[in-house]
Amino acid sequence: MSQPIAVYYQKFANRWKTLVFCGLLLIFKSNLTLASGEPFPIGAKSWGIGNATVALADRNAVFNNPAGLGFLKDNFVSSSYHARYNIAGLQTLSLSGNYNAKLANIGLGVERFGDKLYNEQKLGIAIGKSMNRVALGLKVSYFQAAIENFAAKNTLLTEFGVMTKLSSKVQVGFHAYNLTGAKLFASQQIPTVLRLGLSFSPTKQILLVTEAEKNIELPTLIKAGLEYQIVKNFYLRTGLTSKLNNAHFGFGFQSKQLIFDYALSSHSALGFSNHLSISYQIGKSSNQ
Repeated sequence: MSQPIAVYYQKFANRWKTLVFCGLLLIFKSNLTLASGEPFPIGAKSWGIGNATVALADRNAVFNNPAGLGFLKDNFVSSSYHARYNIAGLQTLSLSGNYNAKLANIGLGVERFGDKLYNEQKLGIAIGKSMNRVALGLKVSYFQAAIENFAAKNTLLTEFGVMTKLSSKVQVGFHAYNLTGAKLFASQQIPTVLRLGLSFSPTKQILLVTEAEKNIELPTLIKAGLEYQIVKNFYLRTGLTSKLNNAHFGFGFQSKQLIFDYALSSHSALGFSNHLSISYQIGKSSNQ
């Protein structure tokens, strides 16, 4: 094959793969929550309990509700890997950390989804402040989406959260994603997503969570999850999501300062997804 023909063939193949992948994005968009900068739940713990995380102040708060940072007493560094439906190019990697300062708690999160054909990157900084039983959180992210040999767009995304301790066993959380109505393309607005939920811990071994999620362009989702500590530092998890036909299972283990979480989620039509997280607890904060 001559050099000009080879170059032409390679360009044609690249464009064809791009078109095919874009078609898959359009087909699976409503089920995969992946195109257009829509929020993707981060953390294997989150997936193990059905992603009903809006009322949890844990190591994934920088992604799932920045208000949770205000209630965090420990500093964490976490990394997560999400492989969806065994489809190449649908992987998400993340890295996050938080730091408890005197005035407020700060979190930093990085996400990358996709491959060379299509990918999304987010770099966000969040701040959380607690005032007795109430915590407020704000996050601003730089978001970029790129399609190989076609286009690359970027914008800023804002998030706001509130979390309230009704008692030592009950917390309520609210989170709003894309408050400013940012757009990726002129004709494509990134969705605004509102979430309201409750966490209830009747004993030290049991955690119950539930959440309602409303994407303004889609029907309301109801989520519910359960975490049970069967022995010290070992947790079993399960959860359900309405209308998406999703089931969730997982477990977690903590050895001193190292935390390992794994979850398996299933979809009746698309199959299984695997979620893995490794976190390191740096130490106790001065606020504790």
